Amino acid sequence: MSSKEEKPTLAGVQIKTRKRNIAVAHDPGSFADAVVHIFEDAKDGDDLEKNLAAGVKVLEGTQLDFTRYGDTLFEVFFAGGRLAAGGNVVEEGKKLDTNVLAAEAKKEAIVPYLKMFQSLLRKRPFLIRPLENTLIKLLKSLDFYDDEGRIKIAIATARCFAMKLGVQPDRILLPMLNDRMVAKGLILQYATAFFADYLSSESIDDLVSLLRKARLDDHLLDLFPPQKRTLKDFDDHFKAAGLSKLVEYNKKKVEELHLQELSASLADTISADPPLPVADAITLVQDRKKEWSLPDLEITKVVWTVLIEAVPTTGKNAAQIRAAVLKQVKAYKPLLTTFCSSARVEAALMVHVQVGCYEDSKLLKLFTDIIRILYDNDIVAEDTIMWWAKKGAHPKGKNVFLRDAEPFIKWLEEAEEDEDEE
Repeated sequence: MSSKEEKPTLAGVQIKTRKRNIAVAHDPGSFADAVVHIFEDAKDGDDLEKNLAAGVKVLEGTQLDFTRYGDTLFEVFFAGGRLAAGGNVVEEGKKLDTNVLAAEAKKEAIVPYLKMFQSLLRKRPFLIRPLENTLIKLLKSLDFYDDEGRIKIAIATARCFAMKLGVQPDRILLPMLNDRMVAKGLILQYATAFFADYLSSESIDDLVSLLRKARLDDHLLDLFPPQKRTLKDFDDHFKAAGLSKLVEYNKKKVEELHLQELSASLADTISADPPLPVADAITLVQDRKKEWSLPDLEITKVVWTVLIEAVPTTGKNAAQIRAAVLKQVKAYKPLLTTFCSSARVEAALMVHVQVGCYEDSKLLKLFTDIIRILYDNDIVAEDTIMWWAKKGAHPKGKNVFLRDAEPFIKWLEEAEEDEDEE
């Protein structure tokens, strides 16, 4: 058997490996040690912010591979060293004494670290993703930290958003809906600290926008353990935490959802074939009002909208639409008068009708006719109409509607004068 023939080689020639084929060992430990060494050496006195700024200045002058070890960089800043499974710090290697989790559980103690992150990200925006990864890792490990640790993580996360570091809400906050940690109450504790810190500098509208981006605005009750997942529990908890603005926002949101459900149910009742008695519609609305504690003012607006949307307008002229509206109002007058129960509610209905006529071109020229119908059927009083004309009109179409209603307003004034003379 012949042996395999060897290929000829050039003596004295060194074969070089292409750079792209060089495999560099993954060594986050050495990277972490280098970062710790830089920041420990940069310390000069007790001014934390000054020491961190000095450390960053040295760090930016090194050849450390931030692209590869970005996660490790932020793990050192948050915990003093690399994070292992469960949020524990890896025992090997040096530890950075000044880190987020070693600070006090106060915004003032944690903000200097966030300012340092801000400085780093301004020059290296690619580090945003590693920062997100570290925050997610900490959030998923909340049950391995004590109460203070969880509050520190919450404050740091809230400051990342408040200081607009560029982290994405849906990546960081959506993992909060972890059934295991929710059941233990850990997520509620974290969320409460997060909301409190964020609202200490930002508005409730900013928080709502943030929650919407994180796709959590419809899941606030899901932050509570299953056995405490009621609106009363929500209100009691966040009121006790001093977050009354969040309570008011949630009440309004829940009310809007209930009003939408009421609107759909009432529309089904009105459009039933054969038509259901008006008494059934009144009972339906009264039951929902009691069950959901809905105010008459909002109920009246829903009732009016449903009634008007049920009026056929396709292919109809103004006179036909007016006749249809009159017929609808007369038919459901008991429903309207049941909930249009005060001057304040009447005024709100007037404005609601005005905005509706402005936004629906088919009703634009019928505003005065509709108000006259409401007046003739004792749904809206003369005083309410006069208040609307003098100071209560909505800006939408105000001048047009006031001009159109002028003859009717004048007629009301003259009728009032005649009564006074008598």
